[in-house]
Amino acid sequence: MKEHWPRYTAVVKLDATDVGRLILPLFPGRTIASVEPIKGGLINTNLKVRLAGRPGALLLRVYQRGIAPAKKEMAVCRLLGGCVPVPRFLHFCPEDPLIGHPYAILEWSEGVELQTLFATLAKDRLIALGAAIGRMLATVHRFTFDKFGGLDADLNVVEPIDLDRKGLIAYLKQTFVQGPGGTRLGAELSSALLQFAAREGDMLDAWLKQPCLVHGDFNGWNILVGPGEDCAVAAIIDWEYALSATPAFDFGNLLRPPLDSNPELAAALAQGYREAGGKLPAQWQRIARLADIYAFADILSRPTTNAVVVADAKTAIAKLITS
Repeated sequence: MKEHWPRYTAVVKLDATDVGRLILPLFPGRTIASVEPIKGGLINTNLKVRLAGRPGALLLRVYQRGIAPAKKEMAVCRLLGGCVPVPRFLHFCPEDPLIGHPYAILEWSEGVELQTLFATLAKDRLIALGAAIGRMLATVHRFTFDKFGGLDADLNVVEPIDLDRKGLIAYLKQTFVQGPGGTRLGAELSSALLQFAAREGDMLDAWLKQPCLVHGDFNGWNILVGPGEDCAVAAIIDWEYALSATPAFDFGNLLRPPLDSNPELAAALAQGYREAGGKLPAQWQRIARLADIYAFADILSRPTTNAVVVADAKTAIAKLITS
């Protein structure tokens, strides 16, 4: 779904000299061999950097949403390192006068986005990959909290949120009645969405027993698949939106178009999740789609958005409330 969404921010322009000034102090005696802009990503600037004589590449990641999301991502990756394949941070700078943003240097995670591979994967490989992703999600969701809410740089829960039927309706009213979301979604669809939430919202209760760590943007662009036929997940990247919530958030985000079109992927995902100790309620896919309303409401309520993004959100919401 995100493949044709435009960036929200302009790419930070850095030449090889700029990159060298940021990276080379950590690697005395090295020189920059190559700098390659990385496509994808809607906010941050990411550059693949190779150093002469050093095996493997580095990722220079410029955080354009500020220091708090950057520190949170680093904290999550350090928490999960060793049990889930996540990027390894080598250096973090809270602010640089040249670029005006925090930046980090990470080991490069070699792999191809699941979203890119999805249409070409053989059935057996897709099933194996789905099970592997399910097992990793179960591992992530083992990290629990005492309440739902956003996470600060130290992974403390801040700004608690209610994720039950009452909380969903309140959030939708804030977004589509008081905020700009109603104008973007349209009066008819906004009304239908609120009625749907009032009618179906109690289903959320089945997956609200334990607040846990969720990725918050768990889609095919943030799951890197390694080379070869072993169907290994090379890395799960981009943890800036991590929060304490229900596992339904991650399942709902992942099973958006086009990945929602393959029931065998969903079945493999569920199998792997259960094998690793994860618990799935009855009608878990429908609950996940219901929870994904939070994400689309957030997208539609942002101060600035884009007609393409709005159109995709409207299509997804209309499909949900009529299915």
